[in-house]
Amino acid sequence: MDMRTFSSEPSPPQPWGSGPPVAASGTGGPAGDGPAAPAPVGSGQVTSGQVTFTGLRGDFFSLVVAGGLLQLVTIGFYRFWLVTDIRRHLWRHTRIGADALEYTGTARELLIGFLVALAILAPVYVLYFLAGLVAEEYATFASVPLVLVLYVFGHYATYRARRYRMTRTSLRGLRFWMTGSAFAYAGRAAWWDFLTVITLGLAYPWRAAALERYRMRNTRYGTLEGDFVGTGWRLFVRGAWMWGLAMVVLAGMIAAGIGMASAGALAALDLDKDDAETIIGLVALAGMLLVFLLLPLWPIFRATELRWRIEGTRFGPVALHSRLKRRTVLGCYAAALGVSMLVGSAGSILFGTATVLMKNPFEHIETAGLTGQIGAFAVIAVIYLLMLFGFGVVKRVFVDRGVWAAVAATTTVVGVEALDHVQAAGEAASSLGEGLADALDVGAI
Repeated sequence: MDMRTFSSEPSPPQPWGSGPPVAASGTGGPAGDGPAAPAPVGSGQVTSGQVTFTGLRGDFFSLVVAGGLLQLVTIGFYRFWLVTDIRRHLWRHTRIGADALEYTGTARELLIGFLVALAILAPVYVLYFLAGLVAEEYATFASVPLVLVLYVFGHYATYRARRYRMTRTSLRGLRFWMTGSAFAYAGRAAWWDFLTVITLGLAYPWRAAALERYRMRNTRYGTLEGDFVGTGWRLFVRGAWMWGLAMVVLAGMIAAGIGMASAGALAALDLDKDDAETIIGLVALAGMLLVFLLLPLWPIFRATELRWRIEGTRFGPVALHSRLKRRTVLGCYAAALGVSMLVGSAGSILFGTATVLMKNPFEHIETAGLTGQIGAFAVIAVIYLLMLFGFGVVKRVFVDRGVWAAVAATTTVVGVEALDHVQAAGEAASSLGEGLADALDVGAI
């Protein structure tokens, strides 16, 4: 998630800025390069306010562990309170100069929004079920219209959810807010997604620029209007080599699949069995290596896109400058991957230990009796839930918090003196958007 959609607990208004006058930030160089030279937003010199994150990893870890356990005990019901606590922690520890962000949303709002969303979506699923009964001969394709509707509706929900988070985000007592049409945004997003698919991802930079421009031009901080000056071409230039590498890997995977099929055909023509197995093994290994080449690309691209989005953000004469490094974000994901492997290994050890202690009830599950079957499935369920819990904690601590803190530590707000003259404006949005995003599983922190 973009750091600009979050906030934290209130802090009394204090003077902005700390540091020497600098020019306002421009779009800058690619993530991973040195700091981009700031470009002036207006005439003369302006002051800057360094963004900082003061939260401790241990405090955040304790928060998500306790909340995650309560979420398990309540069968997921506690997640509304956990999400609220996470947002408040991130917001209140994010400071611009001497001022902290504030998150004013509540768990009750999220719960009500989710329940209303379920009431809206339930008839859609019922109609789909009835349509399937009426046209059983077309059952294979009956889900296509529903998937398309929910897909477009998901974009609608993400826009409404962002609007809710913005109106629950304030700084120095003034809230952010949004205008614009969620339906118009959903239509734009669906069209750009279509173009991205048929161009094998080449259109993505222009998609990202168009959608971010629509969001930011409908975003306000009090009476100060937002804008986005990043271009699709600039993002394309920064990430073109990643797209090229992905295409090479995709072509290699296709070639590996053809090679395995060819090796199988040769084996059918009485090729020596050992030789055929060797060929198939080498081709499979080559395919796996190609897949592993793609693993670092996502965090590297995410860092590139984050820096591009941050440096393109404007609120009137206020701009952002970023020094975010690709290796920093890559380190967050690498740490998450490493700890996740430890969690998976621990889960495997627990499963093996339970199997030995219970004298392997899974080997003869059909003859184990009701008690044995219940015990075996209980063991599976508990270990599975514990592993999911562990993966969730790892993701929130190392990826969500880690990337957030990295973005905060490398961002500078330029031209902050313009915020001294901003007046309050905008009204709070309903939590329906958050509820829809949660129900459709397209939500964020």
